[in-house]
Amino acid sequence: MEPGSRSYSRKIAIEVQYDGTYFNGWQLQKDSRTVQGELEKAIQILCKEKIRITAAGRTDAGVHALGQVVHFRTNSDISLQRVCIGLNGILPRDISVKNAYKVYDGFHARFDAKGRTYRYLIYNHPTRTPFMMFRALWVRERLDIDYLRTVSGLLVGEMDFSSFCKKRESRNINTVRRITEIDIQKQNDCIRFEITGNAFLHNMVRILVGTVVEMFKDNADPHSISDIISKRDRDYGGVTAPPYGLYLVSVRYDPSLDSMESAF
Repeated sequence: MEPGSRSYSRKIAIEVQYDGTYFNGWQLQKDSRTVQGELEKAIQILCKEKIRITAAGRTDAGVHALGQVVHFRTNSDISLQRVCIGLNGILPRDISVKNAYKVYDGFHARFDAKGRTYRYLIYNHPTRTPFMMFRALWVRERLDIDYLRTVSGLLVGEMDFSSFCKKRESRNINTVRRITEIDIQKQNDCIRFEITGNAFLHNMVRILVGTVVEMFKDNADPHSISDIISKRDRDYGGVTAPPYGLYLVSVRYDPSLDSMESAF
């Protein structure tokens, strides 16, 4: 139970999707439109009580989510299906609730997460397209998928990712993380990085993608990524790719949310 909270009848987790284009990130901010702010307003209207929500991870301004997970406690006896239908009727059109789950009392969306998958999209074509605006990074130079896969393969494993996070952050926290898989696929003019790991540092995925693309443009030896890792210094990493190409795809739990009572 969260510090200072009273005893509630049950805990619910919801799977949330949002287009981050017009949000100033996830976290509540005074006088700014945020995903957390819009969700809390909607939940309070639906459940008729003041409720604070907790997400699996905070996303920055412009970042999207296909499978953000949020938990909250409520005294309301509203059905799980009604949670989804009701919230989707209240929420603005750039947020939706995909499913709702009755979770065990100790469940925590952030601390119980065993893994997260992020996707980064690149539109790879000499000319721009309006359909990828605020959806993908536009790279004019023709990227070599084999090169991208070779470099990315050297990032899989447990290691110190200090070179791929904000310098200020790397001085204050443990920067060791474990990436379990990086899958890169190309379909027509879109390249998709799918990165799965136990947890990620702030801007880590965006810096990883930016570094790999920059290395290709500079015709760098693919194995030089190992030198960047060993430096453990943000100054040696590449550029930070823009937020609008990043999507939080899914969050994994054990037991899985799919094993719990759900709306659908």
